[in-house]
Amino acid sequence: QTSGPDPKLAIIALLLVVLLIGSGLYLTSMVEEAPEISYGVETQLLTDEHKTEAGHDTDFVLIIKNTGDIADTFDIGIKSNDGGFTITIEEGYESVVLGTDKRKPIIINVKTSESAKGMLYAHLEVKSRGDSSQTSVIKLNVNTDHTFGNQTSTGDSVNVHYAGILASNSKLFDTSMEYLWDTYMYRKDGVTEQNRHISTLNANNIGCDAEGYPTSDCAGGRGMIKGFDNKMVNMYEGQTLSVRIPAVDAYGEQKDPNNPDGLGGEDLIFTIEMVSIN
Repeated sequence: QTSGPDPKLAIIALLLVVLLIGSGLYLTSMVEEAPEISYGVETQLLTDEHKTEAGHDTDFVLIIKNTGDIADTFDIGIKSNDGGFTITIEEGYESVVLGTDKRKPIIINVKTSESAKGMLYAHLEVKSRGDSSQTSVIKLNVNTDHTFGNQTSTGDSVNVHYAGILASNSKLFDTSMEYLWDTYMYRKDGVTEQNRHISTLNANNIGCDAEGYPTSDCAGGRGMIKGFDNKMVNMYEGQTLSVRIPAVDAYGEQKDPNNPDGLGGEDLIFTIEMVSIN
């Protein structure tokens, strides 16, 4: 007697086929439903169209924003340099890592040649490492038809315009520059139009630790935070420079428990325009 196929084996084989097909469909659906990752970057300048004397320098603050939906690394490079500048990207910030929707400010120093004339420019390019096709190009405009005034020295009293942003996220916390009140809307919590002021800031005894120190030109101690104060020494009237100030040289390395919304514990970036020496 010839025996037929074992029905139990046939059922098991059928179940295995169904299981394999089901697993394939599940894996296919997983691949199809995986979210698509997007990369993106935006840039802007805190201030633009700087004036400088030929042969001198000025600082721009470049602000990079990650507009993608994943953390990314961004590389900063020079795309073109029609102005013949010497361009220096702040040391340690040639590449930056940013989470999604986060911003980071970087100081860009631009030195003009002795023969520079007129309105000159260069272009920077910020490129995503996650997707190299995602770039942002920003133009640096420098007017070299300008003559600086006197140079500051330790002990001087000066008037300046300024803008201060948080180094961690580029949020504006204070400025005397009217056009920033009008155009820069990314502000620290609590900073509103009620804080608007546009008069120059008077700073006495710049570069001085105390009366007679470090020079006899010091009539007293500095009136500004150390990092801001030190940057004003050796600037020219009409010059615009920027400085990154660690918390220790600003408002202290620790948050003030009595003022948790203050600037304690924050690294800062200031742009300073030297208006006059008194």
